[in-house]
Amino acid sequence: MTSLETRPFTASSSWNTQVASDATFTKLGWPASTGYNYSVAWDSYSPAVYVASPSDPLVQVTYPPGWGYPGGTVSVHMPAAANGAAGTDGELIVIDGDVAYNFWQFNRTSTTTASAASFGAENIVTGDGWGSKSPFLSAGITAVGASQLGGLLVKDEINDGSIDHALQLVVDSKLVQSGAVGQAISSDGSSSSGIVKEGQLLAIPPGTPMPAGLSPLGQQVFKAMQQYGAYVVDVAGGTTNVRAQANAFDDATMTALWHDMGSITPLLQGVSGGTASSGSGSTGGTTVTDPPATNPPVATNPPTTTDPTTPTTPTTPTTPATDTTKPTLQWVAANGTGLTNGSGTVHAGDTVSLTLKFSEAVAVSGTPTLSLNDKGTAKYVSGAGTDTLQFEYTVAAGQNTSDLAISSFGLSGVKDLAGNALNLSGAPRQPAGTLVVDTRTTSRDTTAPKVQWIATSGNNITNGSGTVAAGDTVRLSVNFNEVMTVNGAPTLSLNSKGTATYVGGAGTNTLQFDYVVKAGESASDLEVSGYKLTGVTDQAGNAVNVAGAPHQPGGTLAVGGALSQQPVVSADAPVVQWVAVSGSNIRNGHGTVGVGDTVWLSVNFDEAMSVNGAPTLSLSSGGTANYVSGAGTNTLQFKYVVGAGDNAPDLEISGYNLQGVADRTGNAVNLDGAPHQPGGVLTIATATPAVATASSQLTATLLSPAADLVVPAAATAASPATSSNWLSGQGTDLSFGNRKTVGFPGSQDAGTAAPSQGSAMSKLALLDQYAASSFATSASTSTGSAQGWWNNPAQTLAKPQA
Repeated sequence: MTSLETRPFTASSSWNTQVASDATFTKLGWPASTGYNYSVAWDSYSPAVYVASPSDPLVQVTYPPGWGYPGGTVSVHMPAAANGAAGTDGELIVIDGDVAYNFWQFNRTSTTTASAASFGAENIVTGDGWGSKSPFLSAGITAVGASQLGGLLVKDEINDGSIDHALQLVVDSKLVQSGAVGQAISSDGSSSSGIVKEGQLLAIPPGTPMPAGLSPLGQQVFKAMQQYGAYVVDVAGGTTNVRAQANAFDDATMTALWHDMGSITPLLQGVSGGTASSGSGSTGGTTVTDPPATNPPVATNPPTTTDPTTPTTPTTPTTPATDTTKPTLQWVAANGTGLTNGSGTVHAGDTVSLTLKFSEAVAVSGTPTLSLNDKGTAKYVSGAGTDTLQFEYTVAAGQNTSDLAISSFGLSGVKDLAGNALNLSGAPRQPAGTLVVDTRTTSRDTTAPKVQWIATSGNNITNGSGTVAAGDTVRLSVNFNEVMTVNGAPTLSLNSKGTATYVGGAGTNTLQFDYVVKAGESASDLEVSGYKLTGVTDQAGNAVNVAGAPHQPGGTLAVGGALSQQPVVSADAPVVQWVAVSGSNIRNGHGTVGVGDTVWLSVNFDEAMSVNGAPTLSLSSGGTANYVSGAGTNTLQFKYVVGAGDNAPDLEISGYNLQGVADRTGNAVNLDGAPHQPGGVLTIATATPAVATASSQLTATLLSPAADLVVPAAATAASPATSSNWLSGQGTDLSFGNRKTVGFPGSQDAGTAAPSQGSAMSKLALLDQYAASSFATSASTSTGSAQGWWNNPAQTLAKPQA
């Protein structure tokens, strides 16, 4: 594959197979679009893709064991710019030759070195893009074990005007059930109320009309989902996304596609049965339904007929090109009990697994072997049909070496699928790390690991000291005296009655646990009341000895502090970039809403955010907006239901209550200079209950359904101070139906004259259907004249002419 214009993997791969024309479709209960819950992952949490050349630096990438790979180092040519994408996942795809290497949490440490938390690889010519169930081996870093190149929106490919393969779909975790189906080799779904499973094929049924107004790329995505479908490959927090190449496209194209996905994704249905077919997108499979044509048909002349010509002699068919390229060995890795990243010491009776990675899939006949420099022999175990073979070596007495290596290859029965024998010239013989074989001593590691110290960190915590409240997250780091492995879900019981759950650290000597404080949990100084470390062992398999283990982290950490405590802000703290409002009767931030209406407030940050707890927004109307969704993205959604008595001439945020909101590294939000005013003018207008005062009676009268609203007789000359105060801006505002007027905004010091009704009325803004011209503006400036104006029944509010 020399260009990203070509779709990857074999023509028979399910990624390249059209939905069967006789397939059965099952409707799914997709949530309604909110404008944010269906999107496209692009500038973060989606991989950058690079095509390497032989002249690019050869990068040694170290990685731990996992997903069927033994751990060690893989050598890949990479352009200088290749690095992990934005976001904590740090995904990367590098195509070196015919192999797509897919890395997770990739970190380029130099021109020729890098590290990754895990990786998978797949041949893009002979592979199908999915992992192998037996032997268990992933093709990439998705939860289902597929390569992220499968179903990815790649810019060079879509420039041709069509997407000729299925797409990959990352679904909101609340919608994904447990269990893997289809070609998925793993799953991380867990929702009991989910509607799909990972590995499942979804598609838009044939005959479904394309939604109007889609962008050009949105139209391609719709057609691909109708013709090829989409596979569920991963879960996400709060959103359902397709993925697009991170180091391509532009913001305008992706923004348009984001809006399109709200119309496209809910059309997907479950697919089952039928006889599927592969194809280039022009024939077979389902029929794509475009929007109805709006142009009149073009008249054409009938075809002209010509005399038949003499048939030409068929040309001799050409012989297909034969694969004569010999496969090569790319790397060797060692794994086994007592070994970490290929390093350690083994003794007589121990078993070492050796993994050999080739440049393409290979077939195996006979019993291949590897002769070792300690005079031992490793025998073939599994891997035929893939590009990775497994060998096992059991150490025998008298076999010793300071660093195990392959002395010779017995691989005459290993060939590629075209029958080409291996080219072992220059093949690597030394696994990564230092593997000592020592049969002179029989000592084994039987010493149980111990806990050395505990530490706490998080927002509002400095050197282990601070106060945390409900919704806050505390990270507990537990350090051991050696490297640990983890199988299962270890926890820590805490004296606050809470529980810290394991989140990472396997393969190191420090395990990380997270504790989210819940309401009612408290402690004057947090400590571990119990270790539940089942499944935590050292590399030799010894369980932890917790006798005498420390229970008290350094510092004094109080649990149960006030919720309003301000979080500590770091230099790298995220900031709020903008605020927006939307909802019924709201257009571009403008509108008027009343009791029972819902307003959505979108708060955008400069990076992706995590949410623990229940953040809120205090509003100038007296109401509160509650957090609903958006964790894992850079825009959080808050919902505000207007309550009785809530009023504001232009809604704004009066206070951010964002405890538990942090970026992916735990930094709390820096609210200095944060915007409080959404774009547009959004008026909150609700009816205020009448109170027995002249001014409120005036308001109550103006709320009446009469076509012409007359000032009530209750506003008499006997109460000049009341009307004077109202005119000076000290009374209630006038309300008209469910609309509100803004009263005279001035203030009046004691002893000064009331403003003229002319002055007051010039500052009275009528917001509904009543005309300001209906008001007479007498030139009189006395309080009595003003009072008389109000008592004059001729002064009415008349509806304007239609």
